[in-house]
Order: sequence, then C-alpha cells, then structure tokens
Amino acid sequence: MTYHYYGDKNADIVLIQPVGDHDLPEIENEVAEIKKLTSVDFQLIAVKVEDWNRELSPWEAPAVFGNEGFGNGAEDTLAEILTICSDKSKNYYIGGYSLAGLFALWAAFQTEKFSGVAAASPSVWFPDFVGYMKENKIKCDAVYLSLGDKEERTK
Repeated sequence: MTYHYYGDKNADIVLIQPVGDHDLPEIENEVAEIKKLTSVDFQLIAVKVEDWNRELSPWEAPAVFGNEGFGNGAEDTLAEILTICSDKSKNYYIGGYSLAGLFALWAAFQTEKFSGVAAASPSVWFPDFVGYMKENKIKCDAVYLSLGDKEERTK
C-alpha cells in the first residue's frame, strides 16, 4: 500500500480514505471541496489499495460481479492503516465509497481508533455483513451512511 497526503500535515483532524488508481486524479478536487465546506484544518491520507476485492473484504465470499471472488484481506489492511494513526493528539476518521465504504464501516467495528466513519454507498450487500452488524457493536460515536436507491444491490 502507498499513501498520498493532502491538506495540512499538522492538523488535528485526519481523514483516511482507501482509494484505487481511478480515484487518485479526483482526490485534490475532493480536498478542495471539503475545504470550501468547512473552516476546520484537516489532512487527508489516501491509502492506495492494489487488490480491491481482496484487501477490502472482511472475509472470503464468492464472486458477485464477474468471476473475481472476494478475499479476506481487510484485517491486514486495517493493521497497516492503524500504523499511520499513532499520534494520540489527532482525531482519525475513516471513509470510503462502495467496497471501500464497506471496509470503513467494518473497520469501525474493529477498533476505537476512529472518531467517526463515513460510508458512501457501502457494499452492505456483501454476504453476511448485515448479520455481522446486528451481532457486533460499532466502536465509534459518529457514523455517516449514504445509501442510494439507484444502485443495483441497495434495495
């Protein structure tokens, strides 16, 4: 995994977002939009994920789209992300879109390190994930969910 840093490196608020190659060109626009909407200083760390289906999946699952199944690499991905969350004076937030949104939501069930989670159109259709959420307790105080009605699996 590689990390791309944006915003104020000295800020007390750190936003962490798993991204793919297709997301990187838009990150600067995202940072600019956040800056327009808030006066709070922040740093955004884009965590580049190489194998989306493996590195962001909390457990193995069969293919849903095409032939590629899902791995169980989320635990390793989270362990690596937590290494950049070591400054106790900072507040860390994690977020993502689609499978990265599912990962961010799952991560908030694993650790108290995150002050909040933003899951935009998270892939909650992921096999057994709703049951997992019912059986476990989320460990952060703030959760933002954006669920669209135009996605094939959200109904």
